[in-house]
Amino acid sequence: MKRKRRYPNVSSFTDRHGKLRWRWRKAGFVTYYFRSPPDTAGFKEELAACEAGAPIRAGGGRCIPRSVSDLVARYYASANFNRGGLDDQHRRRLLIESFRTPLANDLVANFRWDHIEAILADRAKKAIDGRGRVVGGPVAALNLRKQLRRLFAYAKRLGWITDNPVDDAERIAAPKTGGYYAWSEDDIAAYQARHPLGTGARLALEIMLWTGQRRSDARQLGPEHLKSGQINYRQGKTGTDLWLPAVPQLMEAIRAMQRVGLNTFLVTDHGKPFSRAGFGNKMREWCDEAGLPQCTSHGLRKAVARRLAESDASQQSIKAVGGWKGDAEVTIYTASADQKRLARTAIDRLSDADLANRDIKLAKSFNQKIEKKD
Repeated sequence: MKRKRRYPNVSSFTDRHGKLRWRWRKAGFVTYYFRSPPDTAGFKEELAACEAGAPIRAGGGRCIPRSVSDLVARYYASANFNRGGLDDQHRRRLLIESFRTPLANDLVANFRWDHIEAILADRAKKAIDGRGRVVGGPVAALNLRKQLRRLFAYAKRLGWITDNPVDDAERIAAPKTGGYYAWSEDDIAAYQARHPLGTGARLALEIMLWTGQRRSDARQLGPEHLKSGQINYRQGKTGTDLWLPAVPQLMEAIRAMQRVGLNTFLVTDHGKPFSRAGFGNKMREWCDEAGLPQCTSHGLRKAVARRLAESDASQQSIKAVGGWKGDAEVTIYTASADQKRLARTAIDRLSDADLANRDIKLAKSFNQKIEKKD
């Protein structure tokens, strides 16, 4: 018999720092993380706001004025934080909460550049959390710095500070790794050979390979997104509304499946949609089975950009497929384009032009000699 919860929709979990936290989750509502544990002051107020569906200002009325907690609560209600998709907001919230939790009562005006540097230096150190996962590192520090810069910029707009301390803090030097490995054509062929049509592993590949989308979007693609021979959905990270052609290769992979979900094409062994982390772990498993330990789901997004670049697609066309906004973003994803082929094409064109000019020069030279002889 399933045990009845004391507070409906309220559950506890241990975060990456090993701290016990409480959250409220209900279908159709945004997940809320409590600032006050059950049976403490403020919990019932937050719970009532959740159940009423009212906007929640975390710590409202209980935090120290102009403190970090006060700033974060105001920032969560700002247009700056709420632009973009829910997935992006969730990712940013996790970073901000990791900063707020130990410093909630510190006054924003007291932060200096050296304080920020110390916080980032601490984040740059890799460690093992309570669940055995590696956390922290230079990249994690850079991600935190980006969110802190936005947070303190909002404090400046509020008039709480005159200068943004994050701007004066030294950036953490991250190793140049080139980012996620971009799948090669041999990698794609090896994966397809190991996972034939009719398997969830193959369908996952074809979805990402022919839409160029992130795993968080690929796992949610379903029948409702197929409209008149096209795919239409809104990206979770950016909120961009995309229309893409439903190519024959993708449709063949969908039709080959014996079972798909009612809401999503990809489902777990229990017939349920994948969670974001669950799908990433499953892709890791499928890649390992194909002997591709260097490949990841995000690497397929880079492979799509590489393919488009190698087919001489324009910057605007590549951005339209991936939902990218700026040319700089596209450059990152197309960096692994076939340099050998592109260089050969460029040199061949230069060579052809040079030979044509040389023939003209030789012809002129020959005619001049004939005239001289006469």
